[in-house]
Amino acid sequence: MDITFDCYGTLLDTRPIQTWLMAFGTAHGIDGQAAWSQFELWKDRLMYGETTLPFSALLKRDLAYMDMTLQTGSLFSNHFNDLIKLYTTLTPWPEVIAVLRQLREAGHRVIIMSNSTSSLMAAHLNALDHEVDQTILPEQTRCYKPAIPFFDYASKQLEQPHLHVAMGYWWDVVPCHKIGWSCVWINRLKLSALADIKPTYTLPDLKGLPLLVQSHAG
Repeated sequence: MDITFDCYGTLLDTRPIQTWLMAFGTAHGIDGQAAWSQFELWKDRLMYGETTLPFSALLKRDLAYMDMTLQTGSLFSNHFNDLIKLYTTLTPWPEVIAVLRQLREAGHRVIIMSNSTSSLMAAHLNALDHEVDQTILPEQTRCYKPAIPFFDYASKQLEQPHLHVAMGYWWDVVPCHKIGWSCVWINRLKLSALADIKPTYTLPDLKGLPLLVQSHAG
């Protein structure tokens, strides 16, 4: 069976990015939480504008908008390379590689569906010990999740039925609900799903995924 995964937050621990942005802002007299909030806000806005920027270019534009909004000149923009380095050094959650290996040894294909870019994904695949069979990125789909065309493109690449695994609720669980995909919500933040948009399954992390996949496939 094909099993698709979101990357950021689901497979890779992205907390170092938040930690860096908050600490960097605080060190320069900017409220750290405001810096992080503006980063996330502009990243999402840029993803869903009319033109699909490559993710690395999007991050650079994100920092420029942060500087504009926070009135910090070019403070954040000047540290674009530091941000990219952080992305390239992200590491998996402790259970991830063993779970991916177990799934592949059981005959399943592991496929990443991510709002990333090929240059960053090369580093991420190294971090994941290359326990991945295929990647689907905005460079192919010409849009970012949660846009339904992203999922439509992926559907044409996948064996059916398949299972999607993701931590992102708005980016992954919601579009899966809209199009009828079976979805496992990796609820690391212990959130409560909306009453009318429920994932097929919910797990606190990936540890229980192989057993769930076995049950789902059976």
